[in-house]
Amino acid sequence: MPHNRGMQRLYYVAPGADRAVEADPADLAGLRAAGGWIWLDVVGVVPAEVQAIADQFGFDHLAVEDVLDESEYPKVDDYPDHTMAVLLGIADDEQRLRMVEYDAFLGPGYLVTFLHEDLPGFGWMRSHLTEPGRLGGGGPDRFLALLVEAEAARFRTVVDSLEQQIDSLEDRALAGDAAVIGEIHALRRDGLLLRRVAGPLEDATHRLAREDLSGLGQRARMRFASIEDGFERIIETLDASRGLLGAVLETYRASVAEKANEVMKVLTVFAAIVLPLSLMAGIYGMNFRHMPELAWRWSYFGLLGAMALVGVGLWFYFSRRGFIGGPRFGEVPKTIGRGLSGVVRLTTKPVAGLARAVRGRADGSDGDQPD
Repeated sequence: MPHNRGMQRLYYVAPGADRAVEADPADLAGLRAAGGWIWLDVVGVVPAEVQAIADQFGFDHLAVEDVLDESEYPKVDDYPDHTMAVLLGIADDEQRLRMVEYDAFLGPGYLVTFLHEDLPGFGWMRSHLTEPGRLGGGGPDRFLALLVEAEAARFRTVVDSLEQQIDSLEDRALAGDAAVIGEIHALRRDGLLLRRVAGPLEDATHRLAREDLSGLGQRARMRFASIEDGFERIIETLDASRGLLGAVLETYRASVAEKANEVMKVLTVFAAIVLPLSLMAGIYGMNFRHMPELAWRWSYFGLLGAMALVGVGLWFYFSRRGFIGGPRFGEVPKTIGRGLSGVVRLTTKPVAGLARAVRGRADGSDGDQPD
């Protein structure tokens, strides 16, 4: 959850250095004057602190309003001396899928980020930023691209997990598992949330990759172009997953309907079998005095035998007609492969015949050759 008070971390990269060192935020002004570049990382948005940092760096007041407003969609604004980006990451929450806003200010020799809630990608970058060779001589613009790339990778992981869950739901839908309905609606809701966020994120990274913005160099734009391509693939996957979830839902409904039809067929067959038996029992259950069969010694056992023959005969008749014991819906995946293999055989037969004819001509075995 968001912090009640902002937590500030300051990292300093000296000129020509390939790693950062963590410094005291109180030394911010001195480090900016020393050359190199800095990253001021602020977790927890407190209006007074945000305004104080904005006054120190000279951020536009409209950009400060964007930081304080958590309802903003991803966007990029270009100001004369800095670029401001509003982006979203996936919260580290095991209960539900949530988005967390983070804002980045990129200018000459500095990168300032504000997080409404800490994100795993930022934590990973903090732990590796001080390692030798991690920065590779890049500036704050390339480091911002690394941060955005780390958070974008979590989107890809979540989308891959979504695809795997859809695959597992298909088998359960064929089995008619009632829990599938709730999981389908939950995945559809999460997919819509991801799709609603991924589109603006793609637009934001497109601007960072294609436009000449303040503080962004060519190599940083190339990395943002790669991130943009990743979001394009994520959007395509999410669009396809909506159709897959709809197909899984229809599969479940068809499986449930098939089971209901199977039950109704069995009940109907049993009713059709019991009906003539009930008729026979009803006839000989009438209390008429002159019924010659009632005086027979073995009439009771004979009637039971006749009823058994009628029941077995009707069951055999319904089975032969296909009223019971028909093909099951769960066997559809097996039959699909056999059906397609048959199509392949049909399409390859003419080609095989043509190949044999060509080989026959090459061997001099054509039927038109003289004896």
